[in-house]
Amino acid sequence: MKRMLGLISLVIFLVYTGTYIFVYLFRAFRLPEPAPGTVQIWHGDPFARAILVSVFFMIGLLIILFILLMRPGAHREGSIRVRSDLWEWLVEQGERTNESPESIGERAIATHRTRIEGAESMSRL
Repeated sequence: MKRMLGLISLVIFLVYTGTYIFVYLFRAFRLPEPAPGTVQIWHGDPFARAILVSVFFMIGLLIILFILLMRPGAHREGSIRVRSDLWEWLVEQGERTNESPESIGERAIATHRTRIEGAESMSRL
């Protein structure tokens, strides 16, 4: 539900911003140049166009960031790829001990974490 809400809000933002910039650019290049000596913002100015290009760039970055965050598997906890030879060893051990390879792997990781935490606590002393 949160992903769908985020997607809908991003799409609404992009549609609104894109429409605004399109209308702005359409009007900006139809305006005549200002009279010399007057102080006003001419929307066909290269600086104004540079700002709009930067807005387009930021919108593109937002889209890329959203796609990277919403791809399948980006938020899965505990999903790591295991080397094929290690997986074969886990399966063999599981057959010998009548356990699942997942539980053997979890136990090995827990033992490894305990050793690391023990070494860190010893180094703090």
